[in-house]
Amino acid sequence: MNVRRWLVLILATYVVLGSIYSIATPPLEASDEFKHYPYVQYVQTHRDLPVLDPETCLASPPDCPWLQDGGQPPLYYMLMAAATSWIDTSDLPTIWWVNWHAFIGNPSQVCNKNLIIHFPEREAFPWRGAVLALHIVRLLTVWIGAGTVFLTYKVARTLFPDASPSLALGATALTAFNPMFLFVNSASNNDSLTALWGCLFLLLTIRLARDGLQGPLPLRRYGLVGIVVGLFLLTKLSGLAALILLVPVLAWMGFRRRSLRPLVVGLPIVLGITALITGWWFLRNWRLYGDPTGLNVFIAIQGVRPVIPTLKGWWGEFGTFRWTYWGLFGAIDVMAPGWFYTLCDLLSVAGIVGFARWVARRRPRLPDPAALWWIPALWAVILFVSVVRWTWIFYSFQGRLIFPSIAGVSTLLAVGLQEWAPRVHRPKVAAGVGAGLFLIAAAIPFAVIRPAYVLPEPIARSDVPPEARVEPIDVGGGVRVVGWELPPQTVRRGESVEIVIYWEAVAPDGGDYVSFVRLLGRGMELAGDVNRRPACGMVPTSLWQPGQVWRDPYRVVVREDASAPTRLRVEAGLYDAERRETLGVVRVGEVKLAPPRRVPPPPRPLGVEFDEGIVLAGYDLEPALAEPGEVVTLTLYWAADGTPSRDYQVFVHLVGEGPEPVAQADGPPLEGDYPTGMWEAGERIVDPRPIVLPPDLPAGAYRIRVGLYDLETMVRLTRRDGGGDAVEIPTPLQIR
Repeated sequence: MNVRRWLVLILATYVVLGSIYSIATPPLEASDEFKHYPYVQYVQTHRDLPVLDPETCLASPPDCPWLQDGGQPPLYYMLMAAATSWIDTSDLPTIWWVNWHAFIGNPSQVCNKNLIIHFPEREAFPWRGAVLALHIVRLLTVWIGAGTVFLTYKVARTLFPDASPSLALGATALTAFNPMFLFVNSASNNDSLTALWGCLFLLLTIRLARDGLQGPLPLRRYGLVGIVVGLFLLTKLSGLAALILLVPVLAWMGFRRRSLRPLVVGLPIVLGITALITGWWFLRNWRLYGDPTGLNVFIAIQGVRPVIPTLKGWWGEFGTFRWTYWGLFGAIDVMAPGWFYTLCDLLSVAGIVGFARWVARRRPRLPDPAALWWIPALWAVILFVSVVRWTWIFYSFQGRLIFPSIAGVSTLLAVGLQEWAPRVHRPKVAAGVGAGLFLIAAAIPFAVIRPAYVLPEPIARSDVPPEARVEPIDVGGGVRVVGWELPPQTVRRGESVEIVIYWEAVAPDGGDYVSFVRLLGRGMELAGDVNRRPACGMVPTSLWQPGQVWRDPYRVVVREDASAPTRLRVEAGLYDAERRETLGVVRVGEVKLAPPRRVPPPPRPLGVEFDEGIVLAGYDLEPALAEPGEVVTLTLYWAADGTPSRDYQVFVHLVGEGPEPVAQADGPPLEGDYPTGMWEAGERIVDPRPIVLPPDLPAGAYRIRVGLYDLETMVRLTRRDGGGDAVEIPTPLQIR
């Protein structure tokens, strides 16, 4: 095997793929790029670093386009500013039109993935101005990523020098063809340089531990580690994690050699050089913000989580961690097909379990370098814990944040994957996994990323499907609704209502309005909503021309705390965010929110069947002893054996000695929010019915009679057991 040739091929293929990713992703749409590149551009044009002012950044983002990321350590931004110093980037404000209503971090939503409002004529090749500078920064970042790919090979060869070269090549391919790694390293983002320093630090630390067991190391070896840690820390504050790893490694070296030299000599050298490289930065932050890290102003702009998530919440967010290690694009809202994540999960599990099996079976011992496997494993764990800790502050549980350990992670995964195959077939495993990832990575820019940003095209009113057309309804701003698609739907809490709205520009007034679709449930409570720019968030109303019609799909998730069952009224309209007022609303229709799958059994069972498949399964009465003027609640537990043919009213009569009711609570089930015509077989409906007692009601025992009737004909439903047209509740109401 010509190892060098294969390594060069992997590196070259990575550079080609990275370049494709950089071109496929529209300007400023990659991971936080709309904040990172303005930082580069500010350094380029001002020859200085931005100063964070939370009040300005929150009140006027265009005056602070880097937002909280303007507080990041400056090395990456300074390098990229120097590389693009010859370009006039004063046109950046013309392309920095942020879609503040983008579905950031929500890949389940339909369209509206774009962070930026794009003008193709300004972004087309040949590039110029800020777009040209951004593409140069991206291409340079691709080459930074190539350095990390190469370091993966070096880490694997250092740890496993006696293994087949296919192991190191397989690990290199796991890094090079990881779609998320390609995406991050083809964007203007300091994470690329962070990954390079993190992996270089890992390589130097492994070699430090390996060689340090043979005898005292030259001081320059510690100095080199200090330089890398300093550069790491001057790129991102996660470089502090390097010092956390270094302490146990140096302590372990000292323990093995029975010498304090690594800790008392080596560690101070590393810390001293790190301080020399980064001290000015921390002093600047202390002077400007009163915090050497600057995190106080960073967090003031970014915000914090309202509450720390529960264990269930952590597990839910761990899905995002896995996806963002392998490939979740755009603003964490452009998702690959589901099978891709299943495949990556299987690959990860097979690699981790296989590696554990390798450790249990092989148990390498010193001086075998493979015995140092715990160093990359510990490095990955330290970074993972640091991500979890940061997630306590803000929503940031992203796998890409452990890319400073990707060289070690890929190496250990490669060991684990090869563990499942006989030695003779292990090169085939490496080749197969690498080729498979390459094919997927090569397809993603064309099949996943680029389609997410295709601009919608306006249509003519005659192109609106006939079944979707309605009489035009004005919603303000020179816009009206001329159609909608709302197919019959039954949903549950946490599921989505699908709807399409057709907006027509009649006489746009130049305003930039927000569209909304909302679901109103029980008592007209808000059960779900979507707020975003219309036309899939990509063409603001200020750019619409008279006569244009925009087909606009929405996916509205029903809130988990929505009262169910109920009918959900669907409304759509436009909102003026500047004046904070609704321009117009149109009622589109309604869908059904089904009862929960599990309904508590009635405290007092009955099981009385009426015609039309309606069953009074039970009841509860609270309180059973009351005074005049109070309100008592009779909760009826209904069951459906089928779908009634019409909407029936429920009557609840409080009867004394005479035939006429002394109080009643008539009306449709759930006050009309879930009429019987929506019921389906197997459903259970809990229907609380308050009964207002007259203030002059005499003391005594009162019977409660329950039944159903047709409001139009006043004909009551009869019981199937021949017991008439009502049920007498066995528990009488006692009035004292």
